[in-house]
Amino acid sequence: MFEIDYEKASEFGNIVDGVYEVTIEHSMEKTTPNGADYLDIPLRIRTDFDQPHKNSVIFHKIWQKKDTGKYPEGSIMNLAKQSGIPNGTKFKSLDDYLGMLEGKALKVTVKNETSESNGKTYENLNVKKMETSMLAAQSAPEISDDALPF
Repeated sequence: MFEIDYEKASEFGNIVDGVYEVTIEHSMEKTTPNGADYLDIPLRIRTDFDQPHKNSVIFHKIWQKKDTGKYPEGSIMNLAKQSGIPNGTKFKSLDDYLGMLEGKALKVTVKNETSESNGKTYENLNVKKMETSMLAAQSAPEISDDALPF
């Protein structure tokens, strides 16, 4: 049994401008309802480091260029570089690249910004800078067989 305690409630989505240590979660290619392709790169704010908004997610997107139908090479290469993928690594597919990013550590600078599209105003949390994390990648917590419910 447990009891609801509003004092312990935390609200996701109110990440303030700043610098955060994050890990990359499962990334994938997605398409908007209007047909725009993008890479969805969720960045989880680390819980093993003293910082605000622990465990919240920053939804970073890399948009395909409309004129070429390709992702910006500089963004793809910088994400690989800052996350520690060795220079010269070859990938058979975009999915292989995205899979290698999973679990990698980064340090990101984010800023809340307003944008307008089709007459609507949107509030967005945008990644403004990516850097190599000085922290080791988070390892999964060890769970003993005795702690498992089955």
